[in-house]
Amino acid sequence: MAKPEELSKFYTDLEQEIINKAALDETEDFRENIFTQIYIDYLCEAAEIEDGNVCFHEGRGVKVNGYSISEDESNITLFVSIYKNNPSIYSVPPSDAVAMINRAKQFYLKSLKKYQTDIEEAYAAFDLARSIYESKNRITEVKIILLTNGTIRSTQLATEELEGVTFIPSIWDLERIYRVSTSGAAREKIEFSLQELTGKTLDAIRITVPEETKTTKNGDVITSGGYTSYFTVFPGDVLYKIYEQYDARLLEKNVRAFLQARGGVNKGIKSTILENPEMFLAYNNGISATAEQITVSNEHGNTCTITGLKDFQIVNGGQTTASIYNACIKDKRPLEKIFVQAKITVLSDQTQMEQVVPQISACANTQNKVQLADFSANDEFHQAIESLSRTVWAPAKTGGEQQTKWFYERARGQYADTRSREKNVKYFDSIYPKAQYFDKLELARYENVWEQLPYVTSKGGQASFRDFTIRLKRRGKFVPDQNYYQDLIAKAILYRRVRQIVKSQRFQGFWANIADYTVAYISFKTAQRIDLKKIWRTQTTTEAFDNMAAAVANAVYNYLTETCSGINTTQWCKKEQCWNAIKADIHVPIEKGLVSELLPVGQNNTAGIDALNDPEKVLIEDIHGVSADIWFAIASWGKETANLRGYQCGIAGTLGRYVGWSKMPSIKQAKQGIKILNTAYAKGFIVESKIKELVEKNSAFLDD
Repeated sequence: MAKPEELSKFYTDLEQEIINKAALDETEDFRENIFTQIYIDYLCEAAEIEDGNVCFHEGRGVKVNGYSISEDESNITLFVSIYKNNPSIYSVPPSDAVAMINRAKQFYLKSLKKYQTDIEEAYAAFDLARSIYESKNRITEVKIILLTNGTIRSTQLATEELEGVTFIPSIWDLERIYRVSTSGAAREKIEFSLQELTGKTLDAIRITVPEETKTTKNGDVITSGGYTSYFTVFPGDVLYKIYEQYDARLLEKNVRAFLQARGGVNKGIKSTILENPEMFLAYNNGISATAEQITVSNEHGNTCTITGLKDFQIVNGGQTTASIYNACIKDKRPLEKIFVQAKITVLSDQTQMEQVVPQISACANTQNKVQLADFSANDEFHQAIESLSRTVWAPAKTGGEQQTKWFYERARGQYADTRSREKNVKYFDSIYPKAQYFDKLELARYENVWEQLPYVTSKGGQASFRDFTIRLKRRGKFVPDQNYYQDLIAKAILYRRVRQIVKSQRFQGFWANIADYTVAYISFKTAQRIDLKKIWRTQTTTEAFDNMAAAVANAVYNYLTETCSGINTTQWCKKEQCWNAIKADIHVPIEKGLVSELLPVGQNNTAGIDALNDPEKVLIEDIHGVSADIWFAIASWGKETANLRGYQCGIAGTLGRYVGWSKMPSIKQAKQGIKILNTAYAKGFIVESKIKELVEKNSAFLDD
């Protein structure tokens, strides 16, 4: 139970966030939509849902505020909101909550009977209703999630079957969202009785491994052990019922998503379920899971019966679990012949869970390679952006004198917390205007649309941020400098101006998609030659750019609404095929006035995550400065002694040839070059002091 003062502060901060986001483009957006998007973001972060689209519609007996449709269109989630702009926390009567959930259910049921004919075709709700109608024979499950900034006392919500579909209602009120946002794991823990949920218990073998302390040769003291593992076998229907109830929440620590049986492993799992279910136990590797606590009965030595699980998480085996669920739901296959072996580990010290789980996943994961780092934020990158946003002054807007700063909110709530601590709030607001605050999801959007990935941003904030993070990790170590930061802010100004232009044209929906595709198209059409430095200096866009943006936005809107007949526009925008079609089919010439403002051909902007920072430029120069003779000698030595890997010998030879050609190496080649020099020096093959100095000078890249 949250403390009243903590919950009250959370409520105030939430309202402030809504106000801030309403002010981003200096127009008051419909606050209920902003509230809905914020809660959808919370649920995505908590792995309750994969994505969600804001889609407001209200009519006689019906209401919907957003939705999410699974890729195979078998599951749909409808969001419905109760939002009030109250000065303090308010209570929502349970009867009002149930009534609102029923209104969302009625939207679905009406959509089965062509409700889209009662909705303006340009609105997103038209697409939603049409998608429901066209997918009615595929949809098996409808989740209805009530979102509210009020509090609701515990309310029993029954699952029911209607029109061959299972309706699963749930409520996310202020207190529940607060618990998720403030818990260390950023999620609600799963806890259930096996007998109550599935009607069965699990016989198990229990092995306890005591904690051991060891001292390494270097004198470091390390501990290992300190856990209990339970080995059991899940009947298929038990695993099915657990997944039916908790869905993606079971897989929060399993970074691999179930990819609709695309990969060879998934196809093999599905094939076994459909064709040889009696062989499933023999063929499948089973699941690895963790739990905070396991309740047992019938203990006899190392054997026991598992009766309940708390914070049950499938670390490996998400594909297996989801395949079993989908086989039952979609293929209508019985599960009595399906059995899945399982190892469930309980740590004695739960504080070590975050360190141990990745190791369990990495060691147990033999079916598909997982790079856990690909799905985590690059903290150094975001800390650098945060630091730059606190120190770099933005020029005064054209015609003004007041310099300001942009506030980067690396962690949710930073802006409100920082502002609340200021004695002179008016002064703080003059330095950090509300319209100049942005968070990590917006940062990813600005970068992704500029890099011409509008279909990625259309998948939602969390998916867009995840894609940006993966590209950032693949880039290698990248610490942004002031040049990068200024171009980033220019992209933010550019994007927000486009969003204003899109809204001013009064298109009936899809504003975010239109803005994303408009910026991406302009980036594509101009070969990224928009002068970002000028936008930074003036803190605004030019009239010529605005005219171009208006023309492109209109063309994008017409394309999405007229030529995508029969396709849900929001879902269509998520596909790369949509972007490719727009590039091929839309022909908007560059505005004449804009042509003269573009950077010269060959001088397009480079300050993105793929751009070189100063240390990288120095490294390339240093590697290129090493003589060809040294590189060729290292290549031969590495091959003869096996002190270098084959590809490193090849790179050494390439670097030697580049010296003769006066060709600069790429940053990837340069990074390998410094590692090769370090190995050659450490092994005693190279003894020149200048090489030692070069390695020490660029030592930061040795761990990259």
